[in-house]
Amino acid sequence: MKQLSSIRHQASCMGSRASRHPSSSSSHNAICPLHCTARRPAIALALVTKTSDGVTAPQVAAGAAVASRIVSTYGQPRRTVVAAAAAAASTSTTTSPSSKSPSPLSPSNEFDFVCPICLQTHFSLSSMPSQSTGLSCGRCQRTFPASPAYLDLTLTSGVRQKVYKQRSWGGTELFRNPLVSFAYERGWRQGFAWAGFPGADKEYDIAMSYLLPAASGKVLVDMSCGSGLFSRRFARSGSFAGVVAADFSESMLQQTREYCLAEGGTLNGSTPIMLLRADVGRLPFATGSVAAIHAGAAIHCWPNPQVALAEISRVLAPGGVFVASTFLSATAPLGQVLGDDAVRPLAVVLPGNPRPQQMTYWEEQELRDLCTAVGLEDFRRERDWRFIMFAVSKPTGGALFDSGGAVSSANFAE
Repeated sequence: MKQLSSIRHQASCMGSRASRHPSSSSSHNAICPLHCTARRPAIALALVTKTSDGVTAPQVAAGAAVASRIVSTYGQPRRTVVAAAAAAASTSTTTSPSSKSPSPLSPSNEFDFVCPICLQTHFSLSSMPSQSTGLSCGRCQRTFPASPAYLDLTLTSGVRQKVYKQRSWGGTELFRNPLVSFAYERGWRQGFAWAGFPGADKEYDIAMSYLLPAASGKVLVDMSCGSGLFSRRFARSGSFAGVVAADFSESMLQQTREYCLAEGGTLNGSTPIMLLRADVGRLPFATGSVAAIHAGAAIHCWPNPQVALAEISRVLAPGGVFVASTFLSATAPLGQVLGDDAVRPLAVVLPGNPRPQQMTYWEEQELRDLCTAVGLEDFRRERDWRFIMFAVSKPTGGALFDSGGAVSSANFAE
């Protein structure tokens, strides 16, 4: 497993980040904060000195192909690199005894999750549970509640803490209030028109134009789904194999469930909907397993947007897309005419920005910076007044091994 983790790390991170880490050939041997999260050994390829038993000639040849690309980049011809690549080609990923490693990139009605603590134990479900049960991770000695209401794959679900209390973030806690959740589609969301939001139907059309090329026929994650305003539309479109309606707010998920049952009578229709309580800062999905993520009018409420974007980058598959809408700052309308750079000094004097502890209104360049920092590219957007919807993609050349263990392309920077 060390060989496999190391090679995957070299391939997935260097291709998209090398331009910002020019010294990676000699010092890139720490755990990557973007793609490798916890539990991925950070070892140099040269530390592997021999292959594991049973490595076949094709695997050695595949390893040699990988090694030649590494050698051409780093100028250090070492047979140990070939050994590491060949050994990795014969290594399989470990999962929990009760589940199998998913193949999330192929069309499937399976919903695949991982333990939010270790990110290694896999859980697969085809539909919402019909009765209360639990998803158990033997590695972490934790069981996460799963009920007809929602799955709870947050770090502290099912745990009663005696003293410690997580510090609240105003923008998050606001929407955990049952009254706010009840009011969301009953006037609250419609009020976004003041900022230039064109309305749910138009926003859905824009989002679909970004999502379909990457996720048609695959499972879509609607993060911070709220009351399911867009989750339900995505499911009704019939364009996806399934929709994960995810939110941190229990009361929002309850509203989503009630709307789904009222409109269709079930969550398990032709396009099933899975209700998931999750923290965007610790997504319960395997690395590189998600085709597309949508977050409508949400990122301004996230406690740590940079960490959230890093998690989104981690779970997106090569070629996957992230689509989000949010509020721009009070200077945005003038910036649309004169340029954001020209009006930036006015931000300190113009009213209309929220208190920092509640939510964040953005400059467009801030959103671009957030995405670039975590290796997401091809920023495109629709913008009007203080409304913006943008899409970014995960680079396609960042993996050495496909889901079956075969060697695929990777980009190494000089």
